Amino acid sequence: MRAAEGSSGCVTFPDPGVSLPHSPLAGKLQSDVAWNVASLAILGIAGLALNVLIGQHWDESTLGVFNQALAAYTFFSMAAVGGIDRSALRAVAEAGHDRARAAAAAWATLVPTALIAALAAAAYWFARWPIARLLESDGVAAAIEASAPGLFFFALNKVLLAIVNGEGRMRAFAVYQSLRYIGILVALFAAMREGLDGDRLMVVFTFSEGVLLLVAGIDVARLLRSAPGGWATEVRGHVVFGAKSAFSGVLLELNAKVDVWMIGIFMSDAAVGVYTYAAMLAEGLYQLVVVLQNVYNPRLARHIAAGEGEAVHELVRRGRTWSWIGITAVGAIAVAAFPLALSIIGARPEFSAAHWPFGLLVAGIALSAGYLPFGQILLMGGRPATHTVLMATTVLANVVGNAILIPRHGLIGAAIATAISMALSVVLLRVLVRAKLGLRI
Repeated sequence: MRAAEGSSGCVTFPDPGVSLPHSPLAGKLQSDVAWNVASLAILGIAGLALNVLIGQHWDESTLGVFNQALAAYTFFSMAAVGGIDRSALRAVAEAGHDRARAAAAAWATLVPTALIAALAAAAYWFARWPIARLLESDGVAAAIEASAPGLFFFALNKVLLAIVNGEGRMRAFAVYQSLRYIGILVALFAAMREGLDGDRLMVVFTFSEGVLLLVAGIDVARLLRSAPGGWATEVRGHVVFGAKSAFSGVLLELNAKVDVWMIGIFMSDAAVGVYTYAAMLAEGLYQLVVVLQNVYNPRLARHIAAGEGEAVHELVRRGRTWSWIGITAVGAIAVAAFPLALSIIGARPEFSAAHWPFGLLVAGIALSAGYLPFGQILLMGGRPATHTVLMATTVLANVVGNAILIPRHGLIGAAIATAISMALSVVLLRVLVRAKLGLRI
């Protein structure tokens, strides 16, 4: 049945006799997690190699320019999708085995995304010099120029992969994610061989996203052929949902880069380059959360749409325990091994200053790990505006914290502020889910 909503929009609960899965990590869920953890391993290798090779083949200032431009790229890429990818995921997941309904949702999300992405890519390109002047780094402008086409490709890929995710084809999802990271490395090696100017290294994203668009587009085309006539009437609903959630997507990615941007404003390119090592490895750990989030999202959407509140509660209850245990253990090992890792990769001595910031970032992730995999439950429950409020509050706390702590404590202050903002997001998530969906998590 569909979720019964009154004025509160709360999810109804099934009869007590409804049986629940013994474990959320049983059967297909376990396989889905395994495939996407393998994809994450490729991400980790690619991310580490990318930063290490840039730092060694060029220098720490080039690495600083690259990551400041990447922060801008990430910000604009979320605006380019317009939040429509979340609507695509939710709609395809709710469609289940109804291929005609899923195909209609695919068409109705891909078409408006192409238009929005083109506008966003143009805005990104025109904003290159204002951003470069703000960060006092001319190299950032050249980096943005090189990655503008990639931003357009990324937006379309975001929706294509959301469709695959909504179908529950997590093996294909993992393969496509891996293809993205492998493409980045291939492009980087080519840049090294050709002696490309370090300021233009962001071209690796244009190459990688272009290859992924070709491959994923061919895959999803088989679903698009099943669409019935009249799918255009659904476009408005997806655009409205996306508009309500778009800002939250921008805020989510902005929150992940607030510390990098704020260090760029208060400190030097070299400081950004050093902090990048901490942020890079912490992001690798956070990707474990993203893997679980990608696996849980379509299940949450189906349970909430069907009014299966108890199934949602059980999924979260079991999942958060394993998340806390697994992510805390991995994080502790990563912090302990940090100096050894720097030695193995032959990092320059100045990068050892990233150890304490890394430990603090890991502490923030570990503290919040039980609930972060369910961080998009409000979106899956059809509450995009509430999710935006959650993200806006989190980002505001992060910006204020960084502005206060960086001038006083430098890189350590940035890490503390970011860790606090993650913990705050969990508290707000639980309060808002209870208030808007009637669920205790």
